[in-house]
Amino acid sequence: MSAALNDLRELGPSEEEGATTHAADDARKLAIERDFRREQLAQRRRGRRRQLLLGVIGVIAFLAAWEIAPRVVPGINTKMFPPPSQVAGVFVEMTFRTGEIWPHVGASLLRALWGFLLGASCGIVAGVLTGRSATLRQLTDPVLHGLRAIPAIAIVPLAIVWFGLGDLSKVMLIAWGAFFPVWVNTFIGVRDIPVVYLRSAAALGAGPLATMVQVALPAALPFVFAGLRQATAVSFVVLVAAELVGAEQGLGFLISFAHLVFRVDIMFVGLLFLGAIGFLADQLFAWLLHRFFPWYGADARR
Repeated sequence: MSAALNDLRELGPSEEEGATTHAADDARKLAIERDFRREQLAQRRRGRRRQLLLGVIGVIAFLAAWEIAPRVVPGINTKMFPPPSQVAGVFVEMTFRTGEIWPHVGASLLRALWGFLLGASCGIVAGVLTGRSATLRQLTDPVLHGLRAIPAIAIVPLAIVWFGLGDLSKVMLIAWGAFFPVWVNTFIGVRDIPVVYLRSAAALGAGPLATMVQVALPAALPFVFAGLRQATAVSFVVLVAAELVGAEQGLGFLISFAHLVFRVDIMFVGLLFLGAIGFLADQLFAWLLHRFFPWYGADARR
């Protein structure tokens, strides 16, 4: 500090005044930047609080309408359309008192996880290969697009015939459903890579494999992530369809069994768990995306 003051004394009046003005300008700029960042942070916090408040209000309004409707609308049987208070009682009973729901949750999660991993892995590989090779794309396009048009539910009987009634048929069905969103998005991302990336890699001596792994796939990551997130939701849809037939455990089996014994409240409990698991899986995926790939943070926080 004393050295800086000595330097200012050695300067002439005009130089000293200019240095002081420059320092004051820098201080004002820093203050403006701090105020701007503080205001941005405050706006984000207000936005999150407002979003949370509106979400809570929306949920409360929905539950209130659901609670009132079966009691006031003529002709509605509360056994067939139970209010939330009745569903909540069954939910507490199955979740905390008897715990009978948890084996079904565990079985469904395990099947969904293995099916998702298998389908997503194959989808990424197929998307990169078809996106990079025009010959392979033209060769496989009719087959893959034709198979993509077949709903996963339609091949449930075929999967049972081929893989039996065990978990393997469920895993393969989930993999089928998860494969196509990942493949399509990865294919589009790899196909639409800017040519300058590929030419730069070739100029630096990268071979076809290195270009595919180190250039094509990283450049297509936003599309791959979009496909993976979509496949997460599809996996749970196919999971229910797979468990409705030939299963002894799982949320889909629980819903089907409750339908046979006319326990609509148990069906609602199964649906609530499916919705909660799907939502948590999507949020976990978004958090992991933001955690490990922060440069895609804007998409991850949506």
